[in-house]
Amino acid sequence: MNTKNIAKNLLAGLLLTSAVGAALAEAPYPPETKVVSTKSRAQVVAELKQARANGEVLVTDQYPADKPFVSTKTRADVRAELQQARANGEMIVTEQYPVEKPFHSTLTRQQVQDELQQARENGTAVSNSNGRAL
Repeated sequence: MNTKNIAKNLLAGLLLTSAVGAALAEAPYPPETKVVSTKSRAQVVAELKQARANGEVLVTDQYPADKPFVSTKTRADVRAELQQARANGEMIVTEQYPVEKPFHSTLTRQQVQDELQQARENGTAVSNSNGRAL
């Protein structure tokens, strides 16, 4: 008795799966469309040869193909820029990212104190910690 029920259930499940699969079958994606070319085969071949001659066509399995980089600077120019950046403190070696550049004020201590006093008098000085006026 049990085997009859199991067989019936398996058969019903198989039929149901087949019916659902057929009902949900989709058209091929993307739908096929007719392509009409505006160029002849000879024109396409000529363009391909020209692109290969210009180095615009690269044979690679990487997509998009990376074009080779051609520098406009000499090695000496790059080394001079590196030395200048190090001298300016722009090349900081640290494990922290992003690199926080040291702040160098252009104002004297007295100028900063005068600005703070003026802001307090105008009521525009705001505390960093709680947003209250100073």
